[in-house]
Amino acid sequence: MPLNDKTIDVNWFANAFDDLYPVLYGHRSLEAAKPEAEFAAEVLSIHSQTRLLDLCCGTGRHLAHLSNCTAQLYGLDYSNELLKKACKSLGENARLLRADMRNIPFHKCFDVIVNFFTSFGYFLDMTENISVLRGIQFALKPGGLLFMDHINVNSIRKTLVPDSQRIMAGFSIEENRWIDEETHRVNKHTRIVNSEGVVQEIKESVRLFTANEISAYMSDAGLKVRLFFGDYTGAPLTEESPRMIIVAES
Repeated sequence: MPLNDKTIDVNWFANAFDDLYPVLYGHRSLEAAKPEAEFAAEVLSIHSQTRLLDLCCGTGRHLAHLSNCTAQLYGLDYSNELLKKACKSLGENARLLRADMRNIPFHKCFDVIVNFFTSFGYFLDMTENISVLRGIQFALKPGGLLFMDHINVNSIRKTLVPDSQRIMAGFSIEENRWIDEETHRVNKHTRIVNSEGVVQEIKESVRLFTANEISAYMSDAGLKVRLFFGDYTGAPLTEESPRMIIVAES
């Protein structure tokens, strides 16, 4: 049966990040996170006294590497399942908290907040995404820095693969992707199948931003964009860049 259901639930994220999430994104491994964390640490000048929050930390794969730079590490995520994995792998190297990123429970206490792998723009109501940015600004010390890794909208329009199928860890994974031009979102419908049939179906949806748009939204939230990069080598942001990495100051 084709994946042709284009509806996106307003709370799609509530069930998208469970035990099978690391299977779906197996390439986003601890090893893959190492150069990303090292790049962020260099750009942000992270040192032993830096107090850092990984917003949407997932399994803690970036925190594991950032622990080589500072011991003052915090991780926040909404998924109980991913936080359990993070707790098991990190031990006492980070303080982990389950919370909704629309309500970050910190006030002016972080030097750095990092947000890796397109973990912003989840909410269909744009005012809720703006509330995330305001929460980030509220949680950063004056002069604190935000490092956000997001999709490059120009690149994704050129490279999006509408349909694909792959095998991972004994599961057949069928994926359908599309861009909704009216809502400015890129969406994905995934079906996970094993020998007994369909195990799970997952929808994902993320808001797309141009560099000018994200700069304007951050400015409204009290964040000043200082730098853009197009990838983790530090290359400048262009239309062909695979990522849009933003560094902003509170």
